[in-house]
Amino acid sequence: MASLLPRAALLPRSITSSAAASPRTTTALTRFFSSTPSAPAQQIPPESPLFINVPNPPQDQSIEAKRELKRVRGFVPVPRRVFAHRDSHEKPTDSWLTRAAPEPSNAKSQAEPGSDVQAWKRKMAVSRRENIRSGVRDLWARKQRIDAKRLAARTAKLAANKAAAMAPEREDERLTRGTINAGTLQTSVALDPQRFERCLASAARTAAIAADKSEARRDAIQTLYMNARSFIVNETELEVAVNREFADDHFDRMGQSGAGYRIQNIWDAQNEPVSVDAMLKDLQRDNYSLVSDFTSDEVRTVRRQKQVAEELTGGKMDE
Repeated sequence: MASLLPRAALLPRSITSSAAASPRTTTALTRFFSSTPSAPAQQIPPESPLFINVPNPPQDQSIEAKRELKRVRGFVPVPRRVFAHRDSHEKPTDSWLTRAAPEPSNAKSQAEPGSDVQAWKRKMAVSRRENIRSGVRDLWARKQRIDAKRLAARTAKLAANKAAAMAPEREDERLTRGTINAGTLQTSVALDPQRFERCLASAARTAAIAADKSEARRDAIQTLYMNARSFIVNETELEVAVNREFADDHFDRMGQSGAGYRIQNIWDAQNEPVSVDAMLKDLQRDNYSLVSDFTSDEVRTVRRQKQVAEELTGGKMDE
């Protein structure tokens, strides 16, 4: 059974042959002092897998590929936006360039140079002015080319997308697509033929609701007007009302209830709140209270007439 261990690396043939021929000379090799590192050319034997240089695929996960594809450190700086402002289109013009790199105007600069150094400095100044003019114009031309290329690519992409969207269905897609019911494809919403009648009915209901709210508001205002006669509006009336309601003999002055009992609290004086069951029993004269059972028809008629009058007049009436 063949061994699965990796084979030992083979040495170059020139090294092995020289070592076998003269074993003593290997120990006598001397290395001279030098600042340049010695890197002898390594010869790869034909038995080695590296004898034939085969490029690795882009996503090779082998150790050799990871060793070869070293990480490149650093990054390319982002170029400046020279024409980022609104008035950047004026930079290539002669007026802007004249203001950016003006010619010397003092009297000293107009005279002849006094030395070779001064002449060289003037030559360098002229070169800088020419460089900024040519550089700005070249950058503007490059920007125009890039913008035109970008606009052309964008226009072509939009045209291609529009053509693909508006293109008719291909024959193979038509023959291989699933069958869809024709009723499912009908997505349009038909108008209701009774929409005008329903609109009129809704308007009538809305008007009735508004009328009921207005009537309830007027009834509330009338009730407020009737009750306003007993409102407390100053401190004197408030003091009188407090002394009357919180007096020690307040319930004693009321006398007796309708059933002949002595009034001791507010429930004896004004009775409990009327419930729906009590109203029905009062209408059927089937109350547990003897006072309600023996109420005369005259009293009942007066109460009904008062309620009818309040409904007709739209306001509350005094007792």
